[in-house]
Amino acid sequence: MKVKFWGVRGSIPSPIKGISIREKIKNILTLAKPSDLLDEQSIKNFINSLPFSLTHTYGGNTTCLEIRTEKNELIIIDAGTGIRELGNVLLNEGYNDGKGECHILFTHTHWDHIQGLPFFTPFYIKGNVFHIHGISDNLEHRLRYQHNFEHFPVSFDKMEATKIFYQHKEGESFQIYDLTITSKGMKHPGGSYSYKIKEKEKTIIFGSDAEFRLDNIDNLDPYIEYFKDADILIFDTQYTFEEQLKKIDWGHSSAAVATDLALKANVKNLVLFHHDPSYSDETLDEVFLRAKRYRDMIDSENKKSLKIHIAYEGLELFV
Repeated sequence: MKVKFWGVRGSIPSPIKGISIREKIKNILTLAKPSDLLDEQSIKNFINSLPFSLTHTYGGNTTCLEIRTEKNELIIIDAGTGIRELGNVLLNEGYNDGKGECHILFTHTHWDHIQGLPFFTPFYIKGNVFHIHGISDNLEHRLRYQHNFEHFPVSFDKMEATKIFYQHKEGESFQIYDLTITSKGMKHPGGSYSYKIKEKEKTIIFGSDAEFRLDNIDNLDPYIEYFKDADILIFDTQYTFEEQLKKIDWGHSSAAVATDLALKANVKNLVLFHHDPSYSDETLDEVFLRAKRYRDMIDSENKKSLKIHIAYEGLELFV
């Protein structure tokens, strides 16, 4: 399986500002030495030596993931603003001609997980077929309500693709393609559900919008069992550890909690996800660095048995 990230922010989109780009350029020029600018190869080597935050951006779109099976079959998780760009790419895969078909899993219907759907072009093209899955009750009604004329000028029915809804129960196992999918509820205001996606012996778990704290880490056996031996665990790390202490019951976790859970569950790859919209690229660099230091501190006898990644738009991982 492959997972690709199209939207990695939580709460609200956070596009990068021009002043931030100017600051990146200033910092790059400040770090450059004459020997770094001798020729094209020197410049490339210099750029490759810089922190991610100076040469890239983590992205400002809200939650949307693409998962591909071994046979290149498509599953989409959530429809934050990242789904708009994914939709534009899918137009080159038959969706522009009304020949596309895929499955969409919704974790819940908070705005940052559905707000891109009205701008998902393949939904407007007759002939495309979308199988829409959810655990949250009344999912079709919730998505239709976003298209109420008071909120958006195009009704849900004017999006002419075929939309088939499936209501699942928490913990129920169901099949999509050759995948086996199960779910588990997460602690989040209004409710949210994680998905465990298994193809043969490989497992990806999407567990965003979840609040776990270090003070109850020893009482999370059902979740540790659920996450156990996952090849990839994508987990909510919206807050720093210090900020999470101030935002009890806001529904999000920290990288420290995610790392503890992943180590206890023998996860192979942990992906830090659902970044706070106020966090700059430089702040996210620091979140990533602190997570790796924390892993090494508490797992000193077996350093780096857990690989930690931080989500950014365009990141692809394979299992």
